[in-house]
Amino acid sequence: MPTQLLTTKLYIPPVRPGLVSRPRLIERLNAGLRAGRKLALLSAPAGFGKTTLLSEWVGQILDIGDWILDSGETSQSPISNSQYPQVGWVSLDEGDNDPARFMAYLVSALQTIEKSIGKGTLVAFQAPQPPPVESVLTALVNEMAAVLQDDRPFILVLDDYHVITARPIHSALTFLLDHLPPQMHLVIATRVDPPLPIARLRGRGQLTELRQNDLRFTVDEVKEFLNRGMGLKLAVDDVAALASRTEGWIAGLQMAAVSMQQREDTPGFVRAFAGSNRYIMDYLIEEVLQRQPEGLQTFLLHTAILDRLTGPLCDAVVGEIEDWRSKIGNRVQSPISNIQSLISNLQSQAILEYLESSNLFIVPLDSERQWYRYHHLFADLLRKRLRQAHPDLVPTLHGRASLWYEQNGLVAAAIDHALAAKDFYRAAHLIDELAETLWGRGEQTSLSTWLAALPDELVTSRPHLCACQAMVLLMAGQPDAAERRLQSAERLLGSTTEEAALEQQGMVAAARALSAYFRGDGPAIIRFSRRALEMLPEGNAMWRGGAAVNLGDAYRWSGDLSAANRAYTEAMKAGQATGNTFLVMLVGIKQAFTQMHQGRLQQALEVCRQQLELLDERGLSDAPMAAGVYAVWGYILCEWNDLDKASSYVQKACELSERGHSVGLLGLSHLTLVRILCARRDVTGAEETLHKLERLVRESNAPVWITSGAAAWRVWLWVAQGKLDAAAQLLRERGISVDGDVIYPREAERLSLARLLIAQGKSEEAARSLEQPLQQAEADERVPWVIAMSILRALALHAQGDVEAALASLERALSLAELEGYVRVFLDEGPAMAELLRKVLGAQRKGRRAASQGIAPGYVSRLLAAFDVSERGTGPPGETSSDARAQPLIEPLSERELEVLRLLASGLSNPEIAQELVIARSTVRSHVKSIYSKLNVHKRWDAAQRARDLGLL
Repeated sequence: MPTQLLTTKLYIPPVRPGLVSRPRLIERLNAGLRAGRKLALLSAPAGFGKTTLLSEWVGQILDIGDWILDSGETSQSPISNSQYPQVGWVSLDEGDNDPARFMAYLVSALQTIEKSIGKGTLVAFQAPQPPPVESVLTALVNEMAAVLQDDRPFILVLDDYHVITARPIHSALTFLLDHLPPQMHLVIATRVDPPLPIARLRGRGQLTELRQNDLRFTVDEVKEFLNRGMGLKLAVDDVAALASRTEGWIAGLQMAAVSMQQREDTPGFVRAFAGSNRYIMDYLIEEVLQRQPEGLQTFLLHTAILDRLTGPLCDAVVGEIEDWRSKIGNRVQSPISNIQSLISNLQSQAILEYLESSNLFIVPLDSERQWYRYHHLFADLLRKRLRQAHPDLVPTLHGRASLWYEQNGLVAAAIDHALAAKDFYRAAHLIDELAETLWGRGEQTSLSTWLAALPDELVTSRPHLCACQAMVLLMAGQPDAAERRLQSAERLLGSTTEEAALEQQGMVAAARALSAYFRGDGPAIIRFSRRALEMLPEGNAMWRGGAAVNLGDAYRWSGDLSAANRAYTEAMKAGQATGNTFLVMLVGIKQAFTQMHQGRLQQALEVCRQQLELLDERGLSDAPMAAGVYAVWGYILCEWNDLDKASSYVQKACELSERGHSVGLLGLSHLTLVRILCARRDVTGAEETLHKLERLVRESNAPVWITSGAAAWRVWLWVAQGKLDAAAQLLRERGISVDGDVIYPREAERLSLARLLIAQGKSEEAARSLEQPLQQAEADERVPWVIAMSILRALALHAQGDVEAALASLERALSLAELEGYVRVFLDEGPAMAELLRKVLGAQRKGRRAASQGIAPGYVSRLLAAFDVSERGTGPPGETSSDARAQPLIEPLSERELEVLRLLASGLSNPEIAQELVIARSTVRSHVKSIYSKLNVHKRWDAAQRARDLGLL
């Protein structure tokens, strides 16, 4: 469900009639744009005309005849539309401190320029966790650079940025400024300097600044404003005096002008006009309000609580308080003709239009004049007066606004006003209804903020809110606080109906299953997930789906893959029943993992292909959930030693996972990246990625398989570097010992221990450390672990001098690995493994071994060829030697057919191969047909396997 947006926030404020044009400032903004500066900053206190200036500037830009193409001259020759800048605008308010909401508005502003920008970005925030805003910008920057025309500038205006206080948003904009596409220009209007790298941009000549002194009205501008814009006839001396005393402050001038419009003694007013801005504001608000009809004063005060105004909303808020309409009276001065008939049938919409025509500090937000807002300073002063004069009325007004917003489907705004009214019971009720929708679309930050604003005793009096807050806390890495909420929920179960209590118990159990998943406690996951599925009704698809996924994970960890598949099928049904694409994708990833655990790499790759096709059909191929698919695909390609292609897939996975900030996806993507970097001998890159993983572990309640995987790769790297003492210390701290129990998913650390012991010369201990884990992996049919442990056991036995036992263990690994073409699991063990493989090959040639295992000599030769390439460090990773590539075919494959074959084996579809090689799809089909004929196969999987046997890959 998409985030609810107020489209008026994306409207560019129209240029007001009678505007005092400010060409000197417009030219400075144009000069910054022409120079390609990254940022234009308008920073000044309230009332200095920042928004008005920007609306004038943007209005000129959007008017083709006024766009200045070069310094100070307007082109008179025909110009292509592609040369004119494009503009997106966001008017910010305090509610936009939610990163999900902020990004929704930012992307929507971009899409007013180019609809294809940000595809999948809004969907990113519907993930189970709210993403960090800065992560999303990486994809946005790349997309803007690709989609926007290089010669057409693009301007993004963020108005009223001072309302933003969320650090993640400041960090995101800092990232954006550091990586802006050359055609993009960011404009920020704010009352205070934001925590952005302003000094750095200034030093690099990348900043255009307009500050308080720049924005002050000159005497000539004051004269034009007062005498032409406001219809006054002031003498030159009076104009100069007001300009001096207001110091060019346009809000003060405007309030003074409104006060003077109905005065006869304007010189006396000017002489009395003095003091600091604060006192001027106090004085002028009194003057402005007191000179309005009583009913209009009431309207202004009562509607001041609203950030945005429209007739029906104002009607609902003002209601019949003090019968304000009857008190408008004949004192209203308006340019509208027949004012008396208007007043007799007066409604809020007409009042808003009157306020605009009278320059009473109101700003239209759309061209139809349906939505308005008060000048911020004016609104602040009205609210202050309202609190002073009618403090008991403020909650009533907010309550009415909350009701109107709820009735009109804007529940988020309804919650904000309910909280402002301190009507916490109403707010809790609305949050209770909206919580799961918010969770489904990724707005956990809003949910967390609202729940934190409620009194603790109110949250703990509602079991559903307790369960929802527990989920928020779990995702935030606060399991202890989450458990306290779950205990509160359980204490309340007896106070509700039996049916409701059963469902709430199911939610609590589902939350506890998630908590157990983060701890890696398989039995607890199964226990709580089963309980949740027994208690939750079929209609509660969200909670049932989550519980079923966790249950499937626990079964997969325990080796019961049939039970895991049944659970995943249950979760898939829940996702499909509710149209929850993310749940469907999550289940698909889990199913691919199941195939991988069975050693079925080709089938896992096919699942990934199907998932990406589904994502593409639904426009979600760049959504964070796609990271899991790319990561699994990259892992398989890495295992096949296609490191170039694997790296591209995993880099994509890392980019998407960082956008979504799912701990699980972040861990999976970066663990796979570490493996690729280690395979490439990129120690620096591997260290950096491990640091990122370890920081993730420290800062979040990361699942145990992430913590274990990060520790295992750290040990692998240290052993490869000879840092054996550091590796041993880490494993001791992790509680990994030769005789200790090992449960999945911590087997990676036991493998690291065996690797360390071999490096320390403790081969007997290494072999012993693998006995129990290997038996368990065999029993659970976790093929990749059987292969890896058999390899390490072979190395340990070989180090002891027991060559026969070592070869037997290695041949067991080879017999399992050959069918699916495992390569990297052997190469990762270095020269000692190459030596042992040569002995296997020698034994095969003598006819003494391996025949009974069914191991093709070509497979061992291909592994040794890959070792040769790796040890030489020449050629693309995974490329075999010329000898190994000798083709024992009647008709050899051409160079182009070899290229197609490699891409075919990597899992690309025919259209993807065509795109990669820049050839027609029909040409690809012809090559594939020829490859099949020469290899005497009929399927791509068989072609890939046959090519590996022949040493062609």
